[in-house]
Amino acid sequence: MEAMLRCTPCLALRFGSKLRLAVVVLQIVLLFTWLEATNAQSQEIILGGQGPERSSENIVSHSCIHDQILKQRRRPGRKVYTVTPQVYEASGISKPLHQKGRALLGISKQSVLQKDAKLPIRIYLNYDAVGHSPDRDCRNVGDIVKLGEPPIGYLSGSPSCNPRGDPPISGDCWYNCTLDDIAGKDKRQRLRKALGQTADWFRRALAVEPVRGNLRLSGYSACGQDGGVQLPREYVEEGVAEADLVLLVTTRPTTGNTLAWAVACERDQWGRAIAGHVNVAPRHLTAEAETLLSATLIHEVMHVLGFDPHAFAHFRDERKRRRSQVTEQVMDEKLGRMVTRVVLPRVVMHSRYHYAAFSENFTGLELEDGGGRGTSGSHWEKRLLMNEIMTGSVDTRSVVSKMTLALLEDSGWYNANYSMADNLDWGRNQGTEFVTSPCNVWKGAYHCNTTQLSGCTYNREAEGYCPIVSYSGDLPQWARYFPQANKGGQSSLADYCTYFVAYSDGSCTDTNSARPPDRMLGEVRGSNSRCMASSLVRSGFVRGSMTQGNGCYQHRCVNNSLEVAVDGMWKVCPEAGGQIQFPGFNGELICPAYHELCGTGIVPATGQCPNSCNLNGDCVEGRCHCFLGFHGSDCSKRSCPSYCSGRGNCLSNGICECRNGYTGIDCSTAVCDEQCSLHGGVCDDGVCEFRCSDYAGYSCQNSTMLHSSLNVCKDVLENVKSGAGQHCAPSEPSILQQLEDVVVMPNYHRLFPGGARKLFSIFGTSYCDMTAKQLACWISIQKCDKDGDNRLRVCYSACQSYNSACGASLDCSDQTLFSSKDEVEGQCTGSSEMKTSWASSVLSWFSSNDSSRGMSVKNRQL
Repeated sequence: MEAMLRCTPCLALRFGSKLRLAVVVLQIVLLFTWLEATNAQSQEIILGGQGPERSSENIVSHSCIHDQILKQRRRPGRKVYTVTPQVYEASGISKPLHQKGRALLGISKQSVLQKDAKLPIRIYLNYDAVGHSPDRDCRNVGDIVKLGEPPIGYLSGSPSCNPRGDPPISGDCWYNCTLDDIAGKDKRQRLRKALGQTADWFRRALAVEPVRGNLRLSGYSACGQDGGVQLPREYVEEGVAEADLVLLVTTRPTTGNTLAWAVACERDQWGRAIAGHVNVAPRHLTAEAETLLSATLIHEVMHVLGFDPHAFAHFRDERKRRRSQVTEQVMDEKLGRMVTRVVLPRVVMHSRYHYAAFSENFTGLELEDGGGRGTSGSHWEKRLLMNEIMTGSVDTRSVVSKMTLALLEDSGWYNANYSMADNLDWGRNQGTEFVTSPCNVWKGAYHCNTTQLSGCTYNREAEGYCPIVSYSGDLPQWARYFPQANKGGQSSLADYCTYFVAYSDGSCTDTNSARPPDRMLGEVRGSNSRCMASSLVRSGFVRGSMTQGNGCYQHRCVNNSLEVAVDGMWKVCPEAGGQIQFPGFNGELICPAYHELCGTGIVPATGQCPNSCNLNGDCVEGRCHCFLGFHGSDCSKRSCPSYCSGRGNCLSNGICECRNGYTGIDCSTAVCDEQCSLHGGVCDDGVCEFRCSDYAGYSCQNSTMLHSSLNVCKDVLENVKSGAGQHCAPSEPSILQQLEDVVVMPNYHRLFPGGARKLFSIFGTSYCDMTAKQLACWISIQKCDKDGDNRLRVCYSACQSYNSACGASLDCSDQTLFSSKDEVEGQCTGSSEMKTSWASSVLSWFSSNDSSRGMSVKNRQL
């Protein structure tokens, strides 16, 4: 005890020393903490003084500027695109497919009727231009580079790009480069990976008629926009092997939240894009933007492939004719404004099935009319397709719908693989009124009108709020859904519609969104949970004023019933939806209708119709009146378009299986012999037509207007007898000159091979040479009829004259290329008098042994 008493003062002294030491240490720690915080603040101020760091922007969506880019290309002196004819494979056979009816072919008469064979599209990516434009690529911090075509004057660097200015300047300006705008090694690797994945996606999604041999490009002008990209010389001289589309890639900066842009710059004779320019902004080549960039690149390449109003003019039907109508523009009285709708057959069909819009009032799918010059007219209407990838803004939730794939297939250039389409929930099974009426009359979660209440999003996957914005100016008359003219929804692209938008932590399907009150309210979040209106609260508790009037509850579809669980207890919901209660909870849960969460189920209808018409018709006095596309007593059977026109079998899925000799979604189109398309003809319901206007960039022109652009064929066309009137030729002089190099001369060399030229030079005769040259020109640049539309086949006499002069055996009876015997000058292209050279008998023997090398010119290209 004494020892203990003696030690007590010692312990006190030791404790006091440790306490003082602890205080000192604490003061030191606090001092360092304060210094660190001060240093951090000073660093923040210094960083702020460097100007806005664009990489710190939280870019959650991509704004497309496609139309803005095209508008820049349409400036005086610039070509939106050039036309370069290609040679295509024959369908299902090893013989070549030729363009424009100017091929010298001898196809076997035993050829069978086959549909066009299409193979997965081959997209060739060229990265040679990345970082190689000093006036447009950012190489160093502080570089001033061009965006678009800024004015060049005494004020260098003015105007500067400022998308947030008043007014905003985002094009035709000078851009100040930051570190994030430089495409370093890491960013280039991300670029290659992203574009490689994009090319692979399209390879699986689209099939195209493959180019035979190398893809030839013109190189007439720089490809693309913002300075473009000069085509490599070998692409022009030799072409690109194993390619159907060449994309030239650059990494030039953009402003705002535009991640990338892309345009087509060359098309083939049918109007299909064969070359394009894709630009990706380096500051968006980050790990954080990877998913958004992937969706953006699919969106932009869609524009190159054909989702472009300028490409619509070249769309083809099943007969390879230009489509007479792709869109219609009408004054819509319900919507109160002019609208443009796509009326292509497959687009309309897939839209009907998506929206369940089987009324005859639905005629087409709307294109965007908002968003300004960068978006309007070249995207789907966001009000109707919301998160579809071809609306004017793209985010990580964007999906590819069947309607977009259908548009590309309706171009006539591609076959679409519809299994590559995603599920688009927005508008599904909402009926014709959803598509044709203004959004302020929409039902359920598709419409809200107050910020005071929360609700469920349209797909019931999240709890949401109703964003209503007060704008500085009045909205358009058609978008005034509130008494106040300046109030409306947050998106101009979505026509200022007001609908529930998910809270950032409101997901019902994500377990990470769970909140403390969930258990008290009986809520569970997970993959099978959905949002439902509810006032449930566990007995003994009071639902707080801040608690939303909806919650996340588990659901399942069992035995044609919707079941909902609260606190582990499952209950069956009324088929049409309604209130249910649970023991241990006060309040009630309001079930949605069965069909909302369990697929296209039965929707009750008055009159007790069979199976309630399966949602495919109206029930009137106990009898089903089926919507367009369905039939049967309960509207359960699919109807084929026009009952397959009596030329095919209607399958159970509503698809026509056409008999041999017919094609089209309704089997209404008769097909022609393969020789028609092999020679560039267009099959018009079984009749092979040769229209000049069917080819991109071609027109009927006065012969005298062509002389200045011709060399080889100039004297042939100057001949009054053969060259008077109009000829079908490329409208662009440079392309016409190229046509002589790549079409006329190869034809001439096949008609008059080198061996024959040597032989005739020995005998001193040039008549075979002259007839071969004439025939090559007439085949390549055919005359037009008096109406200035149809191309006239080469005269039978010209073929016979060539055979006689050269001892050749060209098949003059091939009426896809040559006229009949009784057609005279004015009904065909070129004519010749029979004149046999004394050396032709020698050449006849020579040609019979040389036919495989082209003297009889069978199975050869232009």
